[in-house]
Amino acid sequence: MEQRFNDYQKGKMDMRALHPMVYDADNVAFALRQLSQSGGRMALGPDGTNIKTLEPYSILELAETVKDRLLNKKMDYVRRTYIPKSNGRKRPLGICSIWDKLVEKCIQLVIEPYCETKFVPSSFGVRPQVSQHQALAKVKTQCMTMPYVLSVDMQDYFGTIDADIAYRELWHIGIRDQVILNYIYRFIKKGYYEDSCKVEDPKGSPQGSILGPLISNIYLHRFDVWLREQGDCWHDKTVGKFHNNHRRRNLERTGLKIGIHVRYADDILVICKSYEDAVRFRYSVTHYLTQNMRLKINEEKTRIYDLTKEKMKYLGYEFYVFKPPPKCVQQKGMYMVANTLPQKKEDEIVDRCRELLRAVRKHPNFETIHDWNTYVVGIHNYYKGMSHFCMNFRKIGWRIKKLFYHTMERNVTFTQEQSYKNNFQRGGYRSWGGNGYYCFNGYPVIEIQWASWDSWLLAGGNGVVKRENPYSQKKRQKRPGVSIDDIEYLVRVSKHIKNSRLALFRISKYSSTKGISYLSGEYVPVGLYHCHHIKPLKNGGTNDFNNLCVLSELEHTILHSTTPERLYDLFPKKKKRIKALIEALYDKAA
Repeated sequence: MEQRFNDYQKGKMDMRALHPMVYDADNVAFALRQLSQSGGRMALGPDGTNIKTLEPYSILELAETVKDRLLNKKMDYVRRTYIPKSNGRKRPLGICSIWDKLVEKCIQLVIEPYCETKFVPSSFGVRPQVSQHQALAKVKTQCMTMPYVLSVDMQDYFGTIDADIAYRELWHIGIRDQVILNYIYRFIKKGYYEDSCKVEDPKGSPQGSILGPLISNIYLHRFDVWLREQGDCWHDKTVGKFHNNHRRRNLERTGLKIGIHVRYADDILVICKSYEDAVRFRYSVTHYLTQNMRLKINEEKTRIYDLTKEKMKYLGYEFYVFKPPPKCVQQKGMYMVANTLPQKKEDEIVDRCRELLRAVRKHPNFETIHDWNTYVVGIHNYYKGMSHFCMNFRKIGWRIKKLFYHTMERNVTFTQEQSYKNNFQRGGYRSWGGNGYYCFNGYPVIEIQWASWDSWLLAGGNGVVKRENPYSQKKRQKRPGVSIDDIEYLVRVSKHIKNSRLALFRISKYSSTKGISYLSGEYVPVGLYHCHHIKPLKNGGTNDFNNLCVLSELEHTILHSTTPERLYDLFPKKKKRIKALIEALYDKAA
């Protein structure tokens, strides 16, 4: 896999013969590892399969299955379900079988590193190490001098992706392997199950599938390139030798429309300096998407915003601009941009907080407190880059203050434990008066108004988000952990293990602990690494990650010998761990 990334970077990869890498055992092992860590691994597909279905098979057996399904274009129908949207409607969600997920993940691991080198910087949707905050940063930066924004709304984008155009766009971006192209073509055209009935649907990429986000970005790649050619690349220092101001001045003299676009999945903005340019962009963008890409445009929601007079909602934020105060040092013609919390979203947060607090009041246990803390931290992390952050969340805290007080008053205690302080301070939460934190039934509680504003979260840097390609050699060398050679050795050794779950977690345990022994605390070379079950399988143990530990060959041999008590003399500081291992192994007191 390391060699593949280097070949991509140097342009030595034969793009007409990619499919053998899809069902390569190393690639299948990596795909299986990522599937086992995904959030939807336990969701049942149309055939009732999930990640547990793959456990009895070895890596080599799974590789043969992937090869057979890829070459013969075997795939199951998608099970369609619906999830509620904030506007009261329902969003269709497609759940694939675990076999289809495995094949899709293997294909994604092969073609995504190459496609990432082709995508333009204005594309932010569902890409590795690219977030919504980077898209919001670019919008905020560009609106300082360009207050007119064209917002394009596509109607059911994922459901109207055309298979023929997707095939053409894959070929245009550089994917020339006929086996992969034919499989993706068949993937778009396959139908779905709804209410136990098969429905044929020749269009659309299932939302919830693994290949769906990548296909959607490839589908609109040439649209992104076309928009950059319309004047979006004037601020790119890698284009030409002119200074930015000279390049923009020369473009303005030509009379061409100038705009900078930001795309997050199907949410498209074109930021313009004048209203006339925005009107011209509306016509050209609508014509391109409807005629060239066969997509549907929602004319009612596609509109032009003048941010000096009205507010615009984008990715959960609300944007508007205003002239700076006279004493504020600003360049001529520049505005100050404010990004705030929409009133509708504030009401939704308040309703959700009240719902979670009622659950805590009814069932005061770890699960309900964890749900409350998780929701509050998630809201803070997403919105802590907005203007007036403290004021908005102080207002939300005031609206739920009465319910919060009556929920917590009888069960709250004060703690000064250092472990709690460390965890809270890592999240940016200060203690009460610098002394400690409040706990509810022994569990620490986060208040909605605690977090502090992060001024750098939406700092765009002249509208250019600097990000290294995560698949480049320079970026891969920065990743901490064990060496790639050690991982490749473990993958080769694990191919023949019959249980794929054990094969994956055996590698993950060594990688996450960086090869440190569970008993000695010293580094164990990969050639001497033994993976031990803390609770043996014969005594009811599992192959889960938390039931495995890293031991050296000598430690493992002594533990399974007739005199495991010798470990007490070797590692006197680890008596509790040694005692637990011996008791679990022999099911008796040491």
